[in-house]
Amino acid sequence: MDNENFKVIQQLGQDGAQGIVYLVEFPNGLRSAMKQFKKNKSIAKIKVEADFQRRAAAAGISPEVMHVDTDNKRIFMEPMRARIVDVLNSGTKRFSSDLRHIMNTLDEIGILHNDGNVLNLMLNDQEELRILDFGLAKKIDTKVLKKWKNHPNIEVTLHMLKKGLRKYNILI
Repeated sequence: MDNENFKVIQQLGQDGAQGIVYLVEFPNGLRSAMKQFKKNKSIAKIKVEADFQRRAAAAGISPEVMHVDTDNKRIFMEPMRARIVDVLNSGTKRFSSDLRHIMNTLDEIGILHNDGNVLNLMLNDQEELRILDFGLAKKIDTKVLKKWKNHPNIEVTLHMLKKGLRKYNILI
C-alpha cells in the first residue's frame, strides 16, 4: 500500500469482501477513513460507489467523500466515531426513527442501498446515525420500483438491517 502522503493509524473493522478500511492521518493532521479496495475491483464500480455516497452525504445521511483515488483504488471519507452495534444496548429503539429517515431519504434521492450488513450503520461525532458502503447499491429505476413499490429501501434494506440487528439483540 502506497502511503507516502498519509500515515495508517489503524485498521477499522475486519477485512471486507471488497477491501479494507483504515483510519489514516495526513501530514497536516487531518484524519480520514480510507477504503482500500482489492486490486480486482473495477474503477468504474469504485466511481459509482463514490457517487452514490456523495449523493447520500449531500442528503445528510452518509459520511462525506473527501477524495477518490482511482489510481490506487481508494475512497477517502469523513471518519465515523463508532459502529451502532458497539454503542447500542439490547432492546433499545433509540435510532429507529433515524434509520427510517435514512431509508426514506435514500428512496427520495433514488438509491437502493441493498446491503443488510449492520456494520454499515455508524455514528458520527455528533451521535447522528449514518449509513456507509454503497458497493451493492443500485439506482432506483422502474424495474426496482415495479418489484419493491415506492419504498424499496424500507422493503429491502431496512428489512435486512433489522434482521442483522436482531443478531446483536438490537431492536429497531
